[in-house]
Amino acid sequence: MDATKKSKIIIASFLAGAVLLAMVAVLGMSSTNEEHIATIQQVIQKQGGVIAAKGITVVPLDESPFENSGKGNTIYRIYYTKDGQNLTAWFRSENHSSIKKEPEEWILPK
Repeated sequence: MDATKKSKIIIASFLAGAVLLAMVAVLGMSSTNEEHIATIQQVIQKQGGVIAAKGITVVPLDESPFENSGKGNTIYRIYYTKDGQNLTAWFRSENHSSIKKEPEEWILPK
């Protein structure tokens, strides 16, 4: 095999590997997000609430009541109704993507 063909095969192999790793990372992040949504739905249901349509959003730290959050956290704002009242809950989730993170925490209205 000549050197040109060999180098093309090596480059194609590296590119295929990079694409495969990117796909695995995206699927992993999507799975984690789905786990967080399921947790949010369970907790709000246990509180007797119903989540509003499009009521779960990801927000930055400065828009949340949490003082700290790391790269390994996602902060969710949850709009829901309970006993005819519109309420807002907050959830700081723990991701698997970073060492810098705070523990999971909920802020629920009283």
